Amino acid sequence: MSDQDDTAQTPAARTVLYGSLAQAFNYPDEALAGALADGEFLAMPADVLPMRAIEILGPLGVYRGTGRKALLLDLERDYTWMFFASKPRIAYLFESVYNEGKLYQESTFQIARLYHDAGLKVEEAFKLPPDHIAVEFEFMAYLAFSESEAITKGNRENEQYARELQEKVLAEHLRPFAFALGERIHENAKTDFYRAMGKLLIQLFRP
Repeated sequence: MSDQDDTAQTPAARTVLYGSLAQAFNYPDEALAGALADGEFLAMPADVLPMRAIEILGPLGVYRGTGRKALLLDLERDYTWMFFASKPRIAYLFESVYNEGKLYQESTFQIARLYHDAGLKVEEAFKLPPDHIAVEFEFMAYLAFSESEAITKGNRENEQYARELQEKVLAEHLRPFAFALGERIHENAKTDFYRAMGKLLIQLFRP
């Protein structure tokens, strides 16, 4: 993440940031629609994002106070169109498609091995394929939380391991993947939410 040094200095901030990104790129649900309608999604980033990134989320204020059912329907339509129904496909949510052109390739198994190294059983920890962008964000949130816990307990070895694994995931997987995905989403999304999410990925993960 090009802005990681000044975006999320603390593990706690990174936990929130990556958790929010995971929520944004999972299939939209009532929790996401509610967070947008209540303004919670906008309130969170102020603690974890630099000003220029917070400004990207400004257009999401249009959702405050809107009906959740209608909002959720709009999000579902845009998500489904971009990632499942568009021909040719607007964007793919799987790293292996970006790297190797199809699902379940070497990229998938590489990131899955990192999950295993961190002590996670992929089939139990995640409901989606291991190289889905939301799963990679969930993994980063888990690592950031583990780093924070290690600091609290004074376990320097675990702290360093969690931090190094985050850096490895960023360098070898998430940064190039998220940046490429962000460009496609920002250029093609029909909703303010996904356009903003695409622009945010570009800002945060620019190589």
